Amino acid sequence: MDNAFIATTFDWDHRTPKSWQLFLNKVMRKLRIPVRLSPPPADMANVEARMNLFHLLEQTVANKVPGDVVDLGCNAGDSTIVMQRVITTLAPEKQVHAFDSFEGLPELSENDSKDGVYGKGYMAAGLDQFTRKFEALGLRMPHTHKGWFEETVPKELPERISFVLIDGDLYESTRHVLPHVYARMAPGAIGMIAVYYDEKIFPRKGVSGGYLSPGVKRATDEFFRDKPEKVHVLYANEYSNGYFRKL
Repeated sequence: MDNAFIATTFDWDHRTPKSWQLFLNKVMRKLRIPVRLSPPPADMANVEARMNLFHLLEQTVANKVPGDVVDLGCNAGDSTIVMQRVITTLAPEKQVHAFDSFEGLPELSENDSKDGVYGKGYMAAGLDQFTRKFEALGLRMPHTHKGWFEETVPKELPERISFVLIDGDLYESTRHVLPHVYARMAPGAIGMIAVYYDEKIFPRKGVSGGYLSPGVKRATDEFFRDKPEKVHVLYANEYSNGYFRKL
């Protein structure tokens, strides 16, 4: 399956400078000014992170891993659209499940507020916005589960999971969903952690807190401390993704 739809469906292919930026870059080079203009990074996710999502999900389909597909923290639905497009094309017998409060982040616990990254209501996107995106693309709607993770997980999870994207941003959210999702993942299933930054593997200076989400790494590392699986880091430009394969 071609992955070009990721760059054409959304304005994610943001690495190519616009014509006016190319012109000004040329002028500044001639003037020996050490500045280069380029489009700003995406606010929520970028094309590199979605490419990681595409290839990991496609692996589970190619390897015929049983189970449905889950997006935990779907926000406005861009990641879910990628997942639904892959499943509709390659494995229409599978179901896609999207979970979100559709009200942004919950009240932060001390475990998360101490990081100084997020606040209550951050990244809010309504269910109506999510629905409109699918309607505009003519894509089949996934099963949507509105509510806080503590209300919907594990109660509304599918019985068997072949792929899951965990995008909870917070320590408490990640800690809550991981054991329930892990228990339902089939052997060979893949879990992708949307923001998993490990400075020991790929340190970067000047990266803002939203690209680091330190609570996510703490909760993930705690969970896998006594598990046979290892969380691996995937480069995603501003972002850093993690993933594991269920043994």
